[in-house]
Amino acid sequence: MSLSKEDIKKIVDSSYLEANHKFEYPPVCLEISGEYGKQIFATLGNFSTILAPPKVGKTTLTGVIAGVLLTGNQISKFISSLPENKRVVAWADTEQGKPECIKTIQSICSQTTGNKTEHPENLKFLSLRKYGKDIRLDVIEYIVYNTPNIGFLVIDGVRDLVSSINNEVEATIIADKLLKWSEDANIHILTILHQNKGDANARGHLGTELMNKAETVASLSRGDNNGTRTTIIEPKFTRHKEFEPFAFTIDDDGNVSETEIKQGYEPKSPKANELTFVEITAILKEAFSNGERYKFSTLQNKIHQVCHKNMFESFGMNKCSDLFKRLSSERYIIQKEGSTDWIFNQYPT
Repeated sequence: MSLSKEDIKKIVDSSYLEANHKFEYPPVCLEISGEYGKQIFATLGNFSTILAPPKVGKTTLTGVIAGVLLTGNQISKFISSLPENKRVVAWADTEQGKPECIKTIQSICSQTTGNKTEHPENLKFLSLRKYGKDIRLDVIEYIVYNTPNIGFLVIDGVRDLVSSINNEVEATIIADKLLKWSEDANIHILTILHQNKGDANARGHLGTELMNKAETVASLSRGDNNGTRTTIIEPKFTRHKEFEPFAFTIDDDGNVSETEIKQGYEPKSPKANELTFVEITAILKEAFSNGERYKFSTLQNKIHQVCHKNMFESFGMNKCSDLFKRLSSERYIIQKEGSTDWIFNQYPT
């Protein structure tokens, strides 16, 4: 789309910022309580992502979040802060069939109205599985801009808005739309990215784009507590202070109960090829905080120290070795001609 000079000038004029610019921090709409107080999970004007493999309770958990937002009541550790005039929650499901969608709705109804067939007026649930990706996008965009008092949108199956998770152009388009929709409508959008069983990080370009631009990224995994299957939720990336990992169980009626994370549990650390651009940049900025130059073994040890201290306690030397190979091959770190020292390349190609 080509813009006229007048249109570009309007964008430029509206985009200028100055030091004395006054602004309000985005309103918080969802928090997680913990031992050290409440931590922000979501604010209006942003989007977040939940990453999870099949059958770990992601849709049920999201239903709990919806119930919290619809009623303003705390459930488990989730606390709603949605303004009174933004209490409408929309849900676009792209994967489940209608019978499964109805079960999800009834679970939300049980939490909000006490009757699984009494639908809350402020819940707008759409089943979009039978439509193609372009129609799904058009429908979701219509909901964003034409639903009075909407404050929160769930997209259960964001992968179904692209033809391939490895299509860079489509991934960028989706991330840009999420940013635009959330800011234009002053809502929060929660996306759910399904992962392949046995490959918890098969996210492709779509997952990378979402992780780089989301306000909060949380991961779900399956645990076991004295023979009881549990779901563990932990922060993977957030612009705010990280919430404390916690676990919950779900009974046959969809009720959620908190449970302890088993003794000896450690948050999972990703593999070297699973780290995002944001995470890699953060690691290298600390490792090269003073513009240092490192020999191979010294840099590998430094990277291990940074990862172990700030990010992943179980990120061992083998993973650091794999990460070093990735950093070199993708030119995050380079050697100047005639030198054996490694330096941080802030503009990898």
